[in-house]
Amino acid sequence: MIRINLLPVRAAKKKESQRFQLTVSGLVTFLVMAVLVVVYITAASEANSVRAELAKGEAELAALKAKIGELSRIKEQKRVVEEKLAVIKSLEAGRTGPTELFRKISMAIPEKAWLESFSDQGHIVILRGYAATDDVVADFMRGLERFRELGKIELDVAQRVTEKESGADVVSFIIRLEKR
Repeated sequence: MIRINLLPVRAAKKKESQRFQLTVSGLVTFLVMAVLVVVYITAASEANSVRAELAKGEAELAALKAKIGELSRIKEQKRVVEEKLAVIKSLEAGRTGPTELFRKISMAIPEKAWLESFSDQGHIVILRGYAATDDVVADFMRGLERFRELGKIELDVAQRVTEKESGADVVSFIIRLEKR
């Protein structure tokens, strides 16, 4: 009987099978590593793009905050300017107000009347003076009524008195103007 030693063939097949398994496992490992590298690169790329968008958003936010700061500074300046304009208006009204009031009173006062005192207490003006007759006081009040902006005109007191220096009989009057 002939004997054939199959061990080297089996051993060779076994070696070849091991080589094949190592090659397949190496290829699988390589493919897994390649897939992992691709996934890593993709994730890193997305992370970089998200970081870039975040940086762009933060830059835009900083620019908007600067604009908001500038806007609030402009609003503050506007408020200050408006306050100054209000002060200027009140000063101009105060400057021309008494002058205009004096002009209107001088236009309204008749020839035979004269003022002794004038007091301005905010929105009330008190005129004290003398007139030759009661009719002259009435003419003075009618003259004041022509100027509607002077407001309400009331005669507080009208009485006959003797003037000290000349001894003439005159009418002493007090007129109250309530300005509007």
